[in-house]
Amino acid sequence: MKKILIGLIGFMGLIGVVGCEKEQVNTPSETSQGHDIYYSINDGNVMSGLSGTTAHINTETEFDALLDHFCDYAQEGAQVMFCSVSSNSKGSSTNTPTSISTNDREELKAWMKEMEKAGKTVQVTYDEGSNTWNGRAYANLGSNDTQEAQNYNGSLVFVPAPVLEEPPMGGVVWAMQVSADSTLIITLHGMMMWNDSISDDMRLIEGATVMLEGVAGTYTDLQGNVFMTLGIRVEE
Repeated sequence: MKKILIGLIGFMGLIGVVGCEKEQVNTPSETSQGHDIYYSINDGNVMSGLSGTTAHINTETEFDALLDHFCDYAQEGAQVMFCSVSSNSKGSSTNTPTSISTNDREELKAWMKEMEKAGKTVQVTYDEGSNTWNGRAYANLGSNDTQEAQNYNGSLVFVPAPVLEEPPMGGVVWAMQVSADSTLIITLHGMMMWNDSISDDMRLIEGATVMLEGVAGTYTDLQGNVFMTLGIRVEE
């Protein structure tokens, strides 16, 4: 009975992955920007990082307002992760470092804009002791939307994060083990679900049986390790 209960808890939690709320950021209008930002706010609850919101951005002012919200969320103790959903906002080259530590909100916002423009997944936290925001960005693992989604069955596991930037981000990412030698890292809009370590709550649902629909992809990290992903189609 315990195994069945844990399986149901894991499955119900992951149901939240495939749905998201779409919001319109309302601020004074100016030059049109016209793209979407998908973000997830992890406030420490094991399930909170499994759901997300898509914000439609029309102007630079709206983008600034959204980034201010991200700074506030981080300052309140949450981990913020976001990426651009718009294909035309991905892949721009930048010489900006992929990590930052600063107590200057405007500097952090400028960095976040550069990482989003470069098509990165961005993660932001806040250290209350030093009054410092810390940001990391890594390559987005967007799946090919032209591929047909398939159903996959397996067990929920947590695996070391692949090395996508230097220095490595460390930590663990959510994945599904579909066979003894095949594990798929779960992504949303190419964004991995990252934690710095496995919490007690995560251990409770580890090994839960899950069924997910998505598109599989294969990548090679900077250390030459091949890994697979399962890009979940997010209902807008």
